[in-house]
Amino acid sequence: MKPDRQLILEDGSVYTGIGFGSRRDTICEVVFNTSCAGYQEILSDPSYTDQAVVMAYPLIGNYGLADEDYESRLIAPSALIVRDLCDDPANFRSTCSVRDLFEEKEIPGLCEADTRRLVRNIRDYGARRGILTDISVSVEEGVRRILDAPIPHNAVARCSCRKKWYSRTSNPRFHVVAVDCGMKLNIVRMLNRRKCNLTIVPYDTGSEEILAMKPDGVFISNGPGDPADVPEIVRMLKGLHGQVPLFGICLGHQLIAMSYG
Repeated sequence: MKPDRQLILEDGSVYTGIGFGSRRDTICEVVFNTSCAGYQEILSDPSYTDQAVVMAYPLIGNYGLADEDYESRLIAPSALIVRDLCDDPANFRSTCSVRDLFEEKEIPGLCEADTRRLVRNIRDYGARRGILTDISVSVEEGVRRILDAPIPHNAVARCSCRKKWYSRTSNPRFHVVAVDCGMKLNIVRMLNRRKCNLTIVPYDTGSEEILAMKPDGVFISNGPGDPADVPEIVRMLKGLHGQVPLFGICLGHQLIAMSYG
């Protein structure tokens, strides 16, 4: 098939391919992932909110998507860029293909792209913003639209839960309060497996409210965006210093470090 869509990076480099999913234009940061498997977990990982994910492994979609394997209620990336997209999954657990999901959720994607060249570009020069758009758009127009587009700063607020919820286990040894900045469900499962009862709270929960729950530890989850965008979490962590053990993953680590200066 003739290329009908393109990714233009802010440095003016162009990567053409065949579009799938939504045909709308999207402007976002472009990053890559080298996993050979686990694309469903990547697509539902809130840490990829507002990003276009380039899959370095060339064949994506060959085992479809299983309803039990999502990491969140969200399809987080703003776009997906792959070399070969499989439309005929071979997996008895599969309920739909990647193409079907992207059409259902109205998320743009690009296949038949030169992902090897694109991954090397990002590896060598760092993540940059790009626009996934129609093949007819000029490079100059694409770069102008990228530079004019505002950078979102509310990713955590959009990913976090809206109210407190619980995940309990049999014969618990600990009670952990988990601050949801965009937490993956597998983190909940792993902490439950280690005999932790969890109280999951929104990202903007205050330190006094958390201490009133009498936790054995406070966990700060993974999540998207710049840690500087969520100063309320840093303030909350400062109120917990010396009161309770703190631990985190990814964005959570960064926020804990910021709270200590």
